[in-house]
Amino acid sequence: MPWNDQSNGGGPKGQNNGNGGKGPWGQGPWGQGPDGGGEPPDLDVDEMMRKLQRQLGGIFGGGGGKGGRGGKGGGLGGLGFGVLVIVVLAVWFFTPGSGWYVVNADEQGVVLRFGAYSRTELPGFHWKLPAPFETALKPKVGRVHQENIGFRSTSGRKGLSDIPHESLMLTGDENIVDIDFSVIWQISEAKDFLFNLEDPVGAVKAVSESAMREVIGKNDLQPIITRGRQIVEQDARELIQKTLDGYGAGVIITNVQLQKADPPTRVIEAFRDVVNAGQDAQTKINQATSYANDVVPKARGDAAKLGQEAIGYRDSLIAEASGEAARFNLIYNEYKKAPKVTRQRMYLETMERVYKGADKIILDKEAGKQMVPYLPLKTGNNKAQGGQ
Repeated sequence: MPWNDQSNGGGPKGQNNGNGGKGPWGQGPWGQGPDGGGEPPDLDVDEMMRKLQRQLGGIFGGGGGKGGRGGKGGGLGGLGFGVLVIVVLAVWFFTPGSGWYVVNADEQGVVLRFGAYSRTELPGFHWKLPAPFETALKPKVGRVHQENIGFRSTSGRKGLSDIPHESLMLTGDENIVDIDFSVIWQISEAKDFLFNLEDPVGAVKAVSESAMREVIGKNDLQPIITRGRQIVEQDARELIQKTLDGYGAGVIITNVQLQKADPPTRVIEAFRDVVNAGQDAQTKINQATSYANDVVPKARGDAAKLGQEAIGYRDSLIAEASGEAARFNLIYNEYKKAPKVTRQRMYLETMERVYKGADKIILDKEAGKQMVPYLPLKTGNNKAQGGQ
């Protein structure tokens, strides 16, 4: 047996030196018997490796010559052992996932050395120490994740008790709103995502619900379910991102989408009546505003027209009175120069205006003595004659 080899510096072949065959070299662990004294001898590590190689060579068919040395079979056994070790190491190092590994374009490689974080690798081919020295985790940083909060099956459900608690939220004006929303997120930093939180996906959902409750609590019901939805989504996204950054979650929130924002089922009919009444009121207000926008400009136009006409009439009267006054002054000045001529002229001009539109018969003095004046009086007898 190889355990009785004399190359260990012990007694002659087949002698156990009183140690009962204990120890791999036929002696105690330090080359002496169990009761031997003295200090343990200095061991040559190279010599021990050679002994181990010879022994393994014997197991694999090396055998060897006297004392387990120098035989041809022993050389072949050592060579076989070395080849075996090389093959095992090659398989260990070069098996995909054991030594080299690939990080895809949508991944980050996180290398752990003895379970502790070592480094982060970008996409491509990379090398690491085989397990159990180093292991590689490859989270999908390019994958888009979606967390749905408040969603439920509506079949056969009618009351508030059928609605998930995360779906019911209290608004700033003390109303209850039934909210369904989705949070779209991605991994931004693989190291933080893997090690900073025990359950990062659960943290995203919990933080999203809490942030949405805070935003809803700062707004009234009417804007939430109508025109203010985008403001609610934006405020919620910013608050979720700020909170997760404080936790070091390694997550980026890309979008928050309000899928539904309605009053609870029990009051939705009454709320719709209120909404319809508000819409009708707004319709009446719009109609009144339209009518006012039509009537008021017309009234203002008519007022401006009347004002302009009054101003024109005033200016006309003033101009006419000014002209008459100027004409009177001119006549008066002429009258002062020649009163008799002026009176005659005024008489003639007056008679001209009086008789301007009348039928006239002009007779000289002789003709007037011989003719009887004719008065065209209209009576019942001369109606047929056309009033002649």
